Amino acid sequence: MKKTVRTKIFAMALTGAMLLSLAACGAGKGMSTEEASQCVQAELDTTYKGQFQAFVDFYDNVTTEDAKDQYNANIEGEAYNLLYGLGPEMPDGSGDSVEPSEMQLHRAKEIYKSIYVKADYTVASSTKQDDGTFAVKVTIRPLDVLHLLSDNFETGFEEFWTKFDAVDTESMSDEEFENWYLTVFAAEYYDTLLDLLEEQVDSTGYLEEKSIVIQVQQSEDGALFFSDEDWVNLDSLIIDYNI
Repeated sequence: MKKTVRTKIFAMALTGAMLLSLAACGAGKGMSTEEASQCVQAELDTTYKGQFQAFVDFYDNVTTEDAKDQYNANIEGEAYNLLYGLGPEMPDGSGDSVEPSEMQLHRAKEIYKSIYVKADYTVASSTKQDDGTFAVKVTIRPLDVLHLLSDNFETGFEEFWTKFDAVDTESMSDEEFENWYLTVFAAEYYDTLLDLLEEQVDSTGYLEEKSIVIQVQQSEDGALFFSDEDWVNLDSLIIDYNI
């Protein structure tokens, strides 16, 4: 085994993704443009703000627990994407990242909750199309927290690299190196990354406003639903991942 530490460069576009297929908004046929907007608003507030009442009120057959599950799934997905996307690579050269610990994933989720509460979006308008679908326009001011993380990355990891560059890995056996890499180096790397991310939360601001149109479709029984592609595109605007 080549005794080399590998970490991923901060030059990537992480794309957050909904982990749950969004349930169809309730109500019957003949839904209005106002109700289409309310449906999108309820989804946004549940997924990013952790505000569940409108979600539960709008749907025919969901509970607060269902709403919490959707919120937690999105938070966990985003937290894991960040850790995996920027984590230290496995020493076997596979390109996979070392798995963060459960505690580190939990901490990342809590940090993401504090970031998402700052999400700035507005359901601006809704128009019914000739084919019966609804075009719901959402304006978003993307959060710049990952830009701040990138800008401060080198400084934030300076002490970490000073410490680990002094470690004599060449004197370790392959087994010793792998154990050290996974249990010491990678663990402290993730802790340093999370420290740095947490430091950016209070300074998080907004980038130039952007807009996106969500195509809300109506099934034969009158329920509304959205395409996964639209929601992935929207999700990638809430926090700007284009670093």
